[in-house]
Amino acid sequence: MNAIVNGREAMPGNEQMVVEQEEGHHDSSHFGLSILEQMVMVVLNHRYLVLSIVAGALVLGLLLTFIATPQYTSTARIEILPDAPVSTSVEGQRDRSLVNEVSFYNTQYSLLESRSLAERVVRAGNLTANEEFLRVFKLENPEGNLSSAQRQSLTTNAATVLLDRLKVSPVRASSLVDVSFSTPSPELSAKLTDLWVTQFVQSSIDRRFAATSDARKYLETRLDTLRQNLETSERGLINYATSRGIVTISARKDANGNTESDTLVGSDITEISRALARAREQRIIAEADLSSSLTGAGLVNGQALASLRQRRADVEAELARLRTTFGEEYPAVVSLRAQLAALDRSLSAEMGRSSQGNREAYNAAVKRERQLQSELDELTNKYNVQQRDSIQLAILQREVDSNRQLYDGLLQRYKEIGAAGVGTNNISIVDRAKVSAVPSSPNLQLNLVLALLPGLIIAFGLALFLERMDSSVRDPQEVSGRFGLPLLGAIPESLGQDVADAIVDKKSTIYEAYFSVMTNLTFLTEHGAPRSIMLTSSRPKEGKSNSSLSVATVLAATGKSVILVDADVRNPSLNRYLDIPMKRGLSHYLAGDDHVDEMIMPLTKFGFSIITAGKKPPNPAELLGSERLEQLIEQLLTRYDHVLIDAPPLLGLADAPLIAQRVEGVLFVIEANVTKGRAVATALNRLRMSGARIFGAIVTKVGAKNQAYGYGYGYGYGYGYGNDTRDED
Repeated sequence: MNAIVNGREAMPGNEQMVVEQEEGHHDSSHFGLSILEQMVMVVLNHRYLVLSIVAGALVLGLLLTFIATPQYTSTARIEILPDAPVSTSVEGQRDRSLVNEVSFYNTQYSLLESRSLAERVVRAGNLTANEEFLRVFKLENPEGNLSSAQRQSLTTNAATVLLDRLKVSPVRASSLVDVSFSTPSPELSAKLTDLWVTQFVQSSIDRRFAATSDARKYLETRLDTLRQNLETSERGLINYATSRGIVTISARKDANGNTESDTLVGSDITEISRALARAREQRIIAEADLSSSLTGAGLVNGQALASLRQRRADVEAELARLRTTFGEEYPAVVSLRAQLAALDRSLSAEMGRSSQGNREAYNAAVKRERQLQSELDELTNKYNVQQRDSIQLAILQREVDSNRQLYDGLLQRYKEIGAAGVGTNNISIVDRAKVSAVPSSPNLQLNLVLALLPGLIIAFGLALFLERMDSSVRDPQEVSGRFGLPLLGAIPESLGQDVADAIVDKKSTIYEAYFSVMTNLTFLTEHGAPRSIMLTSSRPKEGKSNSSLSVATVLAATGKSVILVDADVRNPSLNRYLDIPMKRGLSHYLAGDDHVDEMIMPLTKFGFSIITAGKKPPNPAELLGSERLEQLIEQLLTRYDHVLIDAPPLLGLADAPLIAQRVEGVLFVIEANVTKGRAVATALNRLRMSGARIFGAIVTKVGAKNQAYGYGYGYGYGYGYGNDTRDED
């Protein structure tokens, strides 16, 4: 025989492999769908509660929609460009910072929803005196003269009302913003929307104007201060230059904007240096001419001397030519000799005069050079003194340049602000608000959806809470983990048919389910199904008697001889259920009647015999605890293959533990979805304390609530579900 391990029957060979594969497939499918299926089952198990709550939420949403005041919405669209306001910062005063675009737009949205803007709109539209505004929002109409505090209180209240009705909606991925108001009056909604965007644009202009005005005032103050500083520094520079005799004849700017000055002394030194260089050149030339005149080499360059020498050469050549032809006395020769002598005298006289002129020119050049050198030395000494003074002069000049740069920069900014003014604005109105022809709320469909969502949440939450609070057996497989019992079978609810009628039909799902129980029973002991079995439950009407009847029928169908004993002598039910007469039965035997044959009643329809409970005794526990019960069971086992005892429920009674000691083992019946886990655990503890052997559990009345656990419609028997026509015990 195969044993049951962990609540599962061990099958030989290929049969066990097939079962394990099928169970593995079922487990994986259950793992993937259990959460969703259990959520659905929670709703189905409490469907009436869920439907009631959802219906109530929908009715509430419908009522609120009908009693709500219609609201009309008007929308205006504005454009906000990321343009920073007028900046008053200049280099050396403030650091120029870039405006972060996200921060800029968040600031603008906050300004659109600011209380100051709301109060500005109230004042601009004189809303505290507007009868329509006061009537729509049910504000008090001021009468008579009001104090400033009362007027401010009215303005604050009106601003609060406006902020409650305002909606600012930035258009995604753009610089556009929609501003909306919803009121019971379409005209008032359009008016408030237009007032709001108009005042927002105007407030932006006012802020820019205020910023410009403040900037101009600030710049005027700074310009006056810088002007005085510049004048003071320039006056100090001039006074210092005058006191030191520093005469500036020109000034220029370098690459850094600093002033570089040319003084008179520096200019004179430049001119004297040039004149000295020219005088030195003339002296050198005169000295060379003088040297040439003294050596006779330099006279050849004189024009007069050159002419005389040329004439002398010509005369001397002509004289030489004539001498070769004529004698010394030839008149022409004599004449030429006389001319040659005259030319020699002229050359000597001219050479004397040239040497004297060169000496005078040389002396004059030397004198000029000496005068210029002396004047240059004097200017150089004076320039050196001024160079030492120019250090302080340069410091004063840099101070003047710095003050002038600050003054010029600030003056340029002042001119820019004056030229720009506040003519441009980075906020403009794109679309004005229009009077709405149809109300924007209440929206019946939206309100029903909004009512449905919390209704569903509340209904599901309450159903889930009730489900968590329910400790009954939902998943038949739980009996193994929760109570330490093998699951011998899960019995479906009967659909419009008595179990007594369904069990005799071998094609019925009831028969198939109990046949599976009987099959599992064959693996419980070494000799097959236990010969003496007691069936009990924790409380009445869990299907214990039906299970006794069905197990007996299925065992008898296999060819076994079976007898069923109704041991519930306090509240017998099998005789009523099977519609058989209550004559002599178990209570009579326990009381001393030994005519067992007269107590046995064959049930041809079911294939087994039965001993009814008999007459209700005054002391059931004493009778059931006597040795007579054990003797009866031993006597019946000699005549029948199996003895089944339908015992009373456990809770509150001592009957079942007393009977359990007389049989081979116990089958514990649990009604699905009804019997609480604590009751089952208590009953099982009582059985175990009595020393009874518990073979396993049978879970009865498995229905549609158990579909999520792999039972019900998906169990494999093709179960149909419905309400039973009579209570089962």
